[in-house]
Amino acid sequence: MSDLKTLGIAEIKTVQHPETMRTVLGSCVGVALYDRAVKKGGMAHIMLPSSDTCHGDRGKFADTAVDDLLNQVIRIGCDKTRLAAKICGGASMFGPKTDNGLGERNISAVKAQLKQHSIRLVAEDVGGQKGRRMTLNPQTGEVEVQIIGATPSVI
Repeated sequence: MSDLKTLGIAEIKTVQHPETMRTVLGSCVGVALYDRAVKKGGMAHIMLPSSDTCHGDRGKFADTAVDDLLNQVIRIGCDKTRLAAKICGGASMFGPKTDNGLGERNISAVKAQLKQHSIRLVAEDVGGQKGRRMTLNPQTGEVEVQIIGATPSVI
């Protein structure tokens, strides 16, 4: 049985086999970066697309959290050229009129940051109107996604 780390809102953490990492997402976007060769990776739980008009922990914002996550996984031994990304979340929990498209803006901002760093986005489970649980297994690179009330799937 692996050790399970939990990731809270605006947090960034790393993980290595045999550990796994889990977070729960609504309009937030979870970003998993992993390097299967060394069985290590990390996750960020991103709340907002940009830090331009807001203040707070760097983990809150797509434009700073992806940078920090990348630096952390490289620091624990991941090779940037082998990194792959998977993202989940970005739901419109209360409808697009209520949340002003926050989930979609988070998704777009995360994808832009990954592209800026030339990190391959290999899978995603985003959008919709329900929250998700996201679990990263750094040994395999698999991310288990469970939409609330549904059967889990692996991306």
